[in-house]
Amino acid sequence: MNKKTKPYVLLPILVTLSVAAMIVVSSGEQMNIAVSGSSKLQKNYISDIQNRCVDINDNINEKIFNLPKVYTLPLDQSPAPEPDPDGFTKDSYEDSTISVQCWRERISVKDKTVTANFAEVKIAHPTQLRTAFAGGSFGTKRATATKMARSNNAVVAINGDFYNYHSDGLFIRNGAVFRELAYGADVLFIDSDGNFSVKTDRDAIKEGFYKKKKIYQSLSFGPALVVDGKVLNNGKANYSCGPFGNEPRTAIGQIGPLHYLLCTIDGRSKVSEGVTVAELASIMSKKKCIVAYNLDGGQSSVLYFHDKAYNHVADGGERTLSDIVYFATALPDSDRQ
Repeated sequence: MNKKTKPYVLLPILVTLSVAAMIVVSSGEQMNIAVSGSSKLQKNYISDIQNRCVDINDNINEKIFNLPKVYTLPLDQSPAPEPDPDGFTKDSYEDSTISVQCWRERISVKDKTVTANFAEVKIAHPTQLRTAFAGGSFGTKRATATKMARSNNAVVAINGDFYNYHSDGLFIRNGAVFRELAYGADVLFIDSDGNFSVKTDRDAIKEGFYKKKKIYQSLSFGPALVVDGKVLNNGKANYSCGPFGNEPRTAIGQIGPLHYLLCTIDGRSKVSEGVTVAELASIMSKKKCIVAYNLDGGQSSVLYFHDKAYNHVADGGERTLSDIVYFATALPDSDRQ
């Protein structure tokens, strides 16, 4: 209880609850007198009192103590609940379980200016940060990021690590380990609290890191951009992302508890040629990410919001991919106003 709350503030409610409980306990005896043994009326009366008690209790939880209801989503490949159409504006979405704010920004990087697309996301529970496979299961199927996002009721989404384009890497989705192959690359781990951490796949397998901690998701593309708030040295030529070229890029970062930033950089055009991995790391650091990670880029780079690609997709449109990372509402239809 808040120390500033005076004890007598709750007294009328506690008295009401006590009286209501006494009525429920003794209602059988009282109703025999009032309705001359009518069991149907008695049951209705008892049910009504019980419902009133529930309403009073809910009112205490939600109004006085201000405790929000917490909803969790199943940790599997099932679609999330549909977002509330009334929760959207052109650049935002909000309900009691998720807040998304999208914007575009022209950013000067060295001798060029590029278009960056951002989505700042806050969620109520870690299960709202989700991943999805093309076709709904691990395998060789592919689909556009937009199609996967729609079929899973994403509020906002980005392309994933294109796992079936390469055969290596440590691969965990929704708590299940699908692949344990190491080649020394950075892996982004997302644990059961929704927190990000980075280890190489070789170290994670050797230490059994993901078995000791409750890891929900892993993303194997890389490299890591920011760790513990510090920009990393990203001069790693062994990454397939072409780290030194100006390209369209995708990054995901964590700002704080259940608070995230998605970013795509437009590229391969006259108005926005793209960025290097090091430049992307600098951008994510300046946006206050404590951890940030590079995902698949190029034509794969897609930031999905409100039923379409929010960014300018390179090379004439979306390519088909194997997976997405997305954020969803957890609010059931029954609890919407």
